[in-house]
Amino acid sequence: MTALAVERPAPAWAGRAIVRAAGRMELHVTVEGVEVPAAAMFTVPVECRPDASSAPGVRPWAGPVDERRLCAACMRALRGEPEPEQVQLATSGTVMVPPPEPGPEGRGRHLRVIPDLPTYTAPSLPTEHDGRPIRWSEWGAAPYSSACDWCGAHGPCVLAGGRQGNPLAKDNPLRWFVAHRCSYCQQTRVYEQAGTAKLKPIAHFQPESPRSARA
Repeated sequence: MTALAVERPAPAWAGRAIVRAAGRMELHVTVEGVEVPAAAMFTVPVECRPDASSAPGVRPWAGPVDERRLCAACMRALRGEPEPEQVQLATSGTVMVPPPEPGPEGRGRHLRVIPDLPTYTAPSLPTEHDGRPIRWSEWGAAPYSSACDWCGAHGPCVLAGGRQGNPLAKDNPLRWFVAHRCSYCQQTRVYEQAGTAKLKPIAHFQPESPRSARA
């Protein structure tokens, strides 16, 4: 009796480098032909962001690759699948909701008006620090939820990563930054990564929302 060899199809990311998003465990697939630097943190074009000018901060990844951990947008780009349709939210200023059912003495139901929650404008991130420009990534949902110390909103908050310097220039060292913003009141704090686990505050944007507005 002879054993039959079953050939498994190569995964969609075969031949591509796999990197981990900085500060998160999500794995990205680099674009074809990209060489991964040996630096601890770097930016390279990935399938979900192929433009080098907006590429996210990533770290090398040498562990196992499971499709469930790969960035969904990277997988859609590899397979040529369209982006999912965005849910359109109503922009009405008020919402009409019915009150509780009336008792036996009630003579009908009436609608009452509940105004929408106020919205606040997100501040702009600093474009430079110590006289050198900062390049920021897009805002993304944080991998954790914590209550805002100003308005009390439970999140999730959003994060953005920033970078200064050039890994190939000896006189322009790399410096890394992170910005943390409340999704409701837009309070924003900006930090410089001064070490492996140390963050140095460099900017704070006070929100216009009343204190404890969502507590």
